[in-house]
Amino acid sequence: MKTPLVSVIIPTYNYAEFIGEAIKSVLDQTIQDFEILVIDDGSTDNTKEVVLSFGDKVRYFYQSQQGPAKARNKGIVESKGEYIAFLDADDVWLPSKLEKQVNLFRSNPKLGMVVTDNFLFDDAGIYREYVNKKGYLITGDVVANIFINSGVVTPTVMVRREVFDKVGLFEENLYIAEDDNMWIRIAAEYDVDIVDESLAKIRDHRGRTMRVSDKLIESVEKNIELLSSKYGPKVASRIRPLAAKKYNQIYFSQGYGQFENGNYRQARAFFIKALKVNPGNKKTMIYIIATYIPSWAHSFLRRIKRMVSRDKYSTAIWNRQQ
Repeated sequence: MKTPLVSVIIPTYNYAEFIGEAIKSVLDQTIQDFEILVIDDGSTDNTKEVVLSFGDKVRYFYQSQQGPAKARNKGIVESKGEYIAFLDADDVWLPSKLEKQVNLFRSNPKLGMVVTDNFLFDDAGIYREYVNKKGYLITGDVVANIFINSGVVTPTVMVRREVFDKVGLFEENLYIAEDDNMWIRIAAEYDVDIVDESLAKIRDHRGRTMRVSDKLIESVEKNIELLSSKYGPKVASRIRPLAAKKYNQIYFSQGYGQFENGNYRQARAFFIKALKVNPGNKKTMIYIIATYIPSWAHSFLRRIKRMVSRDKYSTAIWNRQQ
């Protein structure tokens, strides 16, 4: 049997309503030399029936629920392609994605990973495009860029198969940060490049892991510990100087979420935690002070902010029409 050029790995859990569209976006690619592996991580809906309806175009594997890292690792082990591409069951690709990434790999044998820009979409269609990843991720120290900025969305990634022989598989005890952990390990050992074009569409819906997980902080903290100690000096020497900034970032982010929801005491606790790991951060100090302002004042300030934003938008439209 001929070895496929690309192995497409799709982990899924209870995404029967979306996975058919994801698979179809692979089948519609401009290159057809691929295999599709769906790793069903313990679904209880009719995911299996949807996948099997595609017949021998898809290889289906079932496992008890063990998380996305375990599912992707199962796919890597079972795959046969020269390149491995990852697609989440609720997302889709544009038709030329695989072809353009393979072409970039073939132009540079030192590449270990190629990514793309991406869109965000919901039931109403595309509403945001993430671009310029070449500027803030791929230019300069890619390891540091990914660690601080994240931004390497898993469905945009293609990896040369042999890379996993050197860096290992996904960390299965990380529930969320397992993707950034892997991309950082790859970037420490190989060149990374980008097809500077949005070729993946990421679905925004209530079931997205980042929205519902209560394991975010725990996973990010564990990821920092692993990157600082487990993978050798190529990784650790670039992560340790940035650890305080990352801790501040994640604690501040959680605090800001609580702040926006009016939970000022909880927000304050996160902001104080952020300040402890990165003392002197002015933005964090301002938000700590803001948590002591009465809730009615916050509502008033938000209304003012919205009015100013509307006025700026109206002025910009008026100026363009003149």
